[in-house]
Amino acid sequence: MNTDALAPLVPLLVVTGYLLYTGARKTLLALSRRRRELGLARSGVRTHGVVRAVHPLGRPSGRQAVTVQLHDVGRGSWEAVDESGTGGYLLREGTPVTALYDPADPSNVRVERAAFPDRSRGDYPLYRDGVPGPPSLTAALSPLAASLVILVIAVLVAANRADTALGLIPPLFVVLGLGVLASAAHRLLTDTSTRPDLRASTTGTVTDCWTETKRGRRRNRGWTTIRVHPFTVYFQAADGREVHVRHSVASGRFVPVPQQELRVDYDPAHPPHYALADHPNAGRIPVVVPFVVGGVFVLVGSVLAFIL
Repeated sequence: MNTDALAPLVPLLVVTGYLLYTGARKTLLALSRRRRELGLARSGVRTHGVVRAVHPLGRPSGRQAVTVQLHDVGRGSWEAVDESGTGGYLLREGTPVTALYDPADPSNVRVERAAFPDRSRGDYPLYRDGVPGPPSLTAALSPLAASLVILVIAVLVAANRADTALGLIPPLFVVLGLGVLASAAHRLLTDTSTRPDLRASTTGTVTDCWTETKRGRRRNRGWTTIRVHPFTVYFQAADGREVHVRHSVASGRFVPVPQQELRVDYDPAHPPHYALADHPNAGRIPVVVPFVVGGVFVLVGSVLAFIL
């Protein structure tokens, strides 16, 4: 075996192996979440309980888990952890809640309603527009599928079949772009969420901030490494409900510090629908970006089909 010929392939194999590992890991996590969500949707039973512990808000996920003690007549009492994030609300220890649990797996729970701080007002839904659905099977499998595609191309290159590998790239771009466009259109057409009415204002506080690096494009500088500064914000609505979330937009220009005060405009009917008055917000970006990305992929694939 000619080791000199194999040496240039080592970096390619290492990168491909890493991508395959991360893709498989993301797919397994998505499938696990999908299984748990489907278990609740198909056979979930509602019961009552109380919050026993509040966990720190996770930086990557932006979710704040809670430990709840639940009671069911036929099962008795038990504790379980809800990692879904409680819709962005900060629930305090001792708060009465209504939760859904899977009889086949009592540790699989999701808190859906919580009592107002003023108990005389009853309770409120944590998810006004409905509980977010589980990831589709296509979305769950896409990280692994993308890694396998890269693996196939790498194998073709390693086998001196570069022409075949190049021939696969244009249709892959087109198919991926069309898939993104179809998914974005489906979400837009089936979206039944209520438009936020940000007519209430209060002062929020930065509770945590950190620095992340990502690849980005700057004017006249091409692709480069950009530092952004994500942060979490806490505020209290007029009715006493508390919100603690990771802000949806992180930029390189705004560098917050803990305990910094920010002006918050929020929807009094559902406070986690909010916007920072003097800083960037997501707005319609999450709706527009998939259409832009899908269109770019289709365009690039079409151009490459004529060039290659």
